[in-house]
Amino acid sequence: MVTGVVLLYDKTLGPPPSTRYWRVPDMITGTDSNGRFAIRVPKGVYYLQVAQKKPDGEIGPPQESDYFYSHKDAHGKLLPITITTSTHDLGILNAFLFEPSMAELTKDITSIEGIILDNKGNPVEKALVFGYLSEVATGRPTFVSERSDKNGKYMLRVHDGGTFYLKVRSVYGGGKPQEGEFLNITNEFKPLKVSLEKHQKLKGVVLNVIKFSRPGSGSEATSPPPPHEKVWKNIRNLQAQ
Repeated sequence: MVTGVVLLYDKTLGPPPSTRYWRVPDMITGTDSNGRFAIRVPKGVYYLQVAQKKPDGEIGPPQESDYFYSHKDAHGKLLPITITTSTHDLGILNAFLFEPSMAELTKDITSIEGIILDNKGNPVEKALVFGYLSEVATGRPTFVSERSDKNGKYMLRVHDGGTFYLKVRSVYGGGKPQEGEFLNITNEFKPLKVSLEKHQKLKGVVLNVIKFSRPGSGSEATSPPPPHEKVWKNIRNLQAQ
């Protein structure tokens, strides 16, 4: 799988990946031109997924026409991988073409829904909502939404009821805020605390954002990135967290 992205989820750090929500991977690497990959991980138990992204794609929930693979047993149940030795060969992994209908957006989900607005009250399109399990809300989040639509509407699906801390960003890769991206309008961009019950669809949660700007920064035009650079930039950012 050329331009493939390999996603690993530490079983001890969160729920297993699911079509009911999108858990942010704990480790990530890319495949080479022959579809091969190797990633160094500590001993432990992991879930594994692989996605092939489009040239302008980005790391996040699989999109229509992405090729996708989730490591499962013969009955379609997620199969954790236990790493106890220095080398663990998974052999050949067969991906399938992802269809939007495969994402469970309604049945038995637990979700936080609402609208993202800028400081003028206008809806913000293509923003992301990150969900953290801790009030500190630093480093890698546990959940991420699909991008908000043209009306600023978003849906963040989570694994269970409880308390979550929400942040808004414009990029998947994380890292330091980029010039012009949207961030929460709160003291020091602190997250918004939200609580809900299992299978509840909590609606009407408004997230107010502002464009991040560094003092003295300019808005110089830049050339478009080369093919797949967006994917690899996100990989580098996630690996650095």
